Amino acid sequence: MNWFSIITSPHKAFLVFCAFIIKSGKKGRVLLQRAKYRIPSSAIIGDLTIVGENFSIGDNSYFNSGYISSNINAKVQIGKWCALGHNVTLLAVTHDPGIPTGNENLRPLKMGDVIIEDGVWIGSNVIIVPGVKIGRQAVIGGNSVVTKDIPECTVCSGNPCKVLYSKNETDIKKHSDIIQS
Repeated sequence: MNWFSIITSPHKAFLVFCAFIIKSGKKGRVLLQRAKYRIPSSAIIGDLTIVGENFSIGDNSYFNSGYISSNINAKVQIGKWCALGHNVTLLAVTHDPGIPTGNENLRPLKMGDVIIEDGVWIGSNVIIVPGVKIGRQAVIGGNSVVTKDIPECTVCSGNPCKVLYSKNETDIKKHSDIIQS
């Protein structure tokens, strides 16, 4: 007797389906996210909460865990070959600090695209606020708060995040060759 023969009612079928989703855990949720957002099959998505539908991630990138906030007027775009650590927060939409609370229909929002170009590495526990662009091959150290654009090929860290140094030409060339292949 196979297990299909024990499903004798729609209710039992629903319970089997729920058990499958619970057993698959994150995998089941990720399958639903891939269908809703622009997530290629080569991208790896961990435990990620996404609010809004204006999100995309490039080929061969991974996002371990975190939170994304976007809307129709403010997108979150992650390039190819990016590595995002655990508990990373990307905010294309957030509260306006001038009027942060009150009726949601009356208070203003702070909005701006969050753009992460190709080959970027973002450490764990990083927060990126609305309107920030991170240039290609930049590195953002863990626990940083990024409030301004980050130039390409730089290593940055802090609260607020600041450029520590620029990468050397040899490393930039090697990295470019790897992510181009």
